[in-house]
Amino acid sequence: MSEAVLGLSVSRSEPAQPRLEPVQRIDIEAGGGRIVLRGLLAIATLKPAQAALLVTDVIDQLELVRSRDGYPILRDQAVTVSDRGQLAIDRTGSAASWHDVQDAVASLLRSIATNCRDRALADRLDESIDRTTDLADLARGVRGAVAPSLDPSTVGRTRCQLAELVSATRGRTLSDDRVVTDRANSQSLPAPAVGSSLAPKGWYPPIGNPWHRRRRRLSRRRGVLGLITILLLVGAVWVAPGAWSELRRGWDTVLHPVNPSEQNHISPVSPPPPAPEADQETSPTAQGTAEAGPVRTGLPGSAGPITRVTATFANGECSTGQPCTMRVDVHVDPAANVEAVTWHVSVYDRCSGAVHPGNDVTMPVPPGGQQVYGIASVVLPHAPALAVAGLTSAPAAAASEPAFVPAENATC
Repeated sequence: MSEAVLGLSVSRSEPAQPRLEPVQRIDIEAGGGRIVLRGLLAIATLKPAQAALLVTDVIDQLELVRSRDGYPILRDQAVTVSDRGQLAIDRTGSAASWHDVQDAVASLLRSIATNCRDRALADRLDESIDRTTDLADLARGVRGAVAPSLDPSTVGRTRCQLAELVSATRGRTLSDDRVVTDRANSQSLPAPAVGSSLAPKGWYPPIGNPWHRRRRRLSRRRGVLGLITILLLVGAVWVAPGAWSELRRGWDTVLHPVNPSEQNHISPVSPPPPAPEADQETSPTAQGTAEAGPVRTGLPGSAGPITRVTATFANGECSTGQPCTMRVDVHVDPAANVEAVTWHVSVYDRCSGAVHPGNDVTMPVPPGGQQVYGIASVVLPHAPALAVAGLTSAPAAAASEPAFVPAENATC
């Protein structure tokens, strides 16, 4: 179903490379576990090869459905990934022309590339999508864009990695045949045969004292103490000549003044502190800088069935001008029977007031569930004071407390 496109050119005049796997229609009603692609992207962060394989699967399925049933109408529930790592598109309706589904296809491909860890792949994919006019042109450009990230020799292994992500997201274990194979490979070797011994019963060979056979390794505490001692000795040797010269000079000045005109006092060991300058209060360091403005999301912390929204850094910390991974937790009222929650991450520039909203993420809520969470990646702009917050749009509009980058008391 996928296409291995190593070494493809983005030029439209060059023919496409042959596929390593036959493209076939995936039956949605067939057995096996499946998960919605949007839900998988909200939980897991894909590797470049995994994202490239899913992108080629989307192009292959679009071409296959187009040749049989026309352009499909893409919906979130119609694009799924099976527990074999295969992407499928369920035809829920047909569009009249390519222009009716062009935006939906571009949004689907960009969501896969945005979830990837490779920023260069997303940039190449955006450039190839912007220059397309029809499905055939899009297929040539997209396959050429993902070619550097997809190795034909590792397509099978990448497909197995996608299957493991689907199984882990659905809470499933490995298949029975793989468990049997792992057990067969982990069988231990047979125990060696026990032979007869000529030693008398109750006699054991003497055991030597390993203290005398092996050199003791110095403990970490002794090593640190030895290093500190060496540093103190080096410092004493370095300071001793100067200290001795000052001491002798002071002793001679007090007891044996030779020149009466010479100042008869001992110089201080350290110089006195500098006197405060009159214009210190008007210096640039005393004036300080402008304080960053507050973050106004315009939404309450809870609304309707949504009881609370939180946004935290998934990797511990984020820096301006770098990609940032955020975890958004949405708490819902279990009595409201919410089926799905839609949210996105927005970046606020506290100095200029600019707002950079992210893409919407829709996550299903299990029956009776009280909380769902997802992972989203955003690129922070270059600014001295930023804030990141999670906002929901369905089933109600609510916002989390902002997470500040680099800190809440940052200045502009």
